Amino acid sequence: MSVCRLGFSVLVYGLGSKKALLEDFRVSHLSQEIHLVINGFYPSITLKSILNALTCEVLEHQGTFRTPSDQIHFIAQTLKDTPDLHVYLLIYNIDGPMLRGEKTQSALGQLASLPNLHLVASIDHINAPLVWDQFKQSQFNWLWWECVTFQHYTEETSYENSLLVQQTDTLVLSSLTYVLRSLTPNARGIFKLLVKFKLENKDNPSYTGLSFQDFYQRCREAFLVNSDLSLRTQLIEFKDHKLIRTRKGADGAEYLIVAVETSTLMDFLENEDDD
Repeated sequence: MSVCRLGFSVLVYGLGSKKALLEDFRVSHLSQEIHLVINGFYPSITLKSILNALTCEVLEHQGTFRTPSDQIHFIAQTLKDTPDLHVYLLIYNIDGPMLRGEKTQSALGQLASLPNLHLVASIDHINAPLVWDQFKQSQFNWLWWECVTFQHYTEETSYENSLLVQQTDTLVLSSLTYVLRSLTPNARGIFKLLVKFKLENKDNPSYTGLSFQDFYQRCREAFLVNSDLSLRTQLIEFKDHKLIRTRKGADGAEYLIVAVETSTLMDFLENEDDD
């Protein structure tokens, strides 16, 4: 507690699960303090859920935010305006698969740098320190404590099967984002238009895709193409990357189908909006 109040973040490492150790610390020292526990090994944990917990449950804010940056700015401003308010963030496995991303670690680093937000975390992966560059290290201001417990990683490994599914989705999402960012703005706009139409019809059991002619009209109205030939050229690129496929309808028309899971497409659009 003294180390936290001095402005350091505490990072425990070493062989064996540190969950019971940190839980003992939480019960004995944080029971009377405002604190938030984050299980980094959960397959469903996201940066948004962490920020929402801080703004809604800890700071009791009822509104919404446009971007994670706005949310972090609100947290920083609120804590600055109330210097007597101390919030403790306890993160089991800050190196968990769902927290390793650049955006998430950058956001956590910004939070850790706030004078009255105190961070205590554990790591288990041998290469965990590689997720922090020099700038992030300075933001976290870690004090490293070796805590060898030799305890089984029972909880940390209990979600492995779920994580395999999650990692597959994450791989598809990162591949999709990478491919789209290598294309022209118009090509990205064309694909987003097709994605939005699929999501609008995600609850429609009779949805079989969007006809080429209808899609061409939508692209023309959005000033994304000036001829059906230019649209077909763009579609060839999407087909090559296996992002879309085409089929002939009962009426003989050509229908376009996005060959990516709906949940991944929703994450993709959310990331694009955040950027």
